[in-house]
Amino acid sequence: MSLHPATEQPASVEDGAGQPDPLSFNALFDGQRTLGTSGLSSLEGSSGGGIASWATIGGYGSKKSMGMAFHYSYVNVTNYTDQNVGALMGFYDRVELSYSHNFFQTGGTGAKLGIGRGYQFDLDTGGIKVRLFGHVLDKTLLPQVSVGAMYKHDGDAKVIHAVGSKHTDGADVYVAVTKLFPKIGILVDTTLRLTKGNQWGILGFGGDRNDNYYPQFEGSLGYLPSFIPGLVVGVEYRTKPRNQNFTPESNWFDVYASYFVNKHLNITAAYVSLGTIATYRTQTGAYFSLQTGF
Repeated sequence: MSLHPATEQPASVEDGAGQPDPLSFNALFDGQRTLGTSGLSSLEGSSGGGIASWATIGGYGSKKSMGMAFHYSYVNVTNYTDQNVGALMGFYDRVELSYSHNFFQTGGTGAKLGIGRGYQFDLDTGGIKVRLFGHVLDKTLLPQVSVGAMYKHDGDAKVIHAVGSKHTDGADVYVAVTKLFPKIGILVDTTLRLTKGNQWGILGFGGDRNDNYYPQFEGSLGYLPSFIPGLVVGVEYRTKPRNQNFTPESNWFDVYASYFVNKHLNITAAYVSLGTIATYRTQTGAYFSLQTGF
């Protein structure tokens, strides 16, 4: 992530009359926002950290254009693996639309759970986020504040109900507050989410213990060392609901390092601690993510 505004200007494409073509790629996706202000890609597809949604709007489009990003993420913990692919579109640095698909693979643990060796859970998530006011890189102390919503669908109805979940579909709503303090190189995010998702929706929504919405906290803290431009290192924490008697759910934690090679490539690696998932405790391991966009 850069602390300095981008200086490059997009090349213009002119029409036959010598005027800039408003439908050219460089006009639609001008890429004029500062490096890093697009955020990373979360497991749920929205821009933010790996496990937390931020107030950022994905892509690098200015208030006069659009931006886009694509990502692939891989998580390998003690008993499970998860692969995630997704894309998002930012409109005029104001609205973000996102989509992601999670392939949550149980491997040998699936046989021990009685659902079959290598059983895979699939979760689709569509999201919308709107920036209300502020900007992450404003010179004032006013943070960037956004509200968002996600609709999630889990395609594993039989297993979902067998473990005590009430629904295969659910919705989250959240408000995120994000601010970068460039003089000291500190990024802070606080997000409040209303959700009924079990393991963010992989194990359905609601349960035999609870089927109501309760607020959950997501927080991120990042440090941008001035001696390595483009690098951000930090920690994230996310609280989780306890909806099922079948399996307790743990809060999540990660320590990450993310490097913005340029506006078209971001590489993130992290140590993650996800606690108990489907009765198996101490799910710790590695997270890796690639993001490309403009």
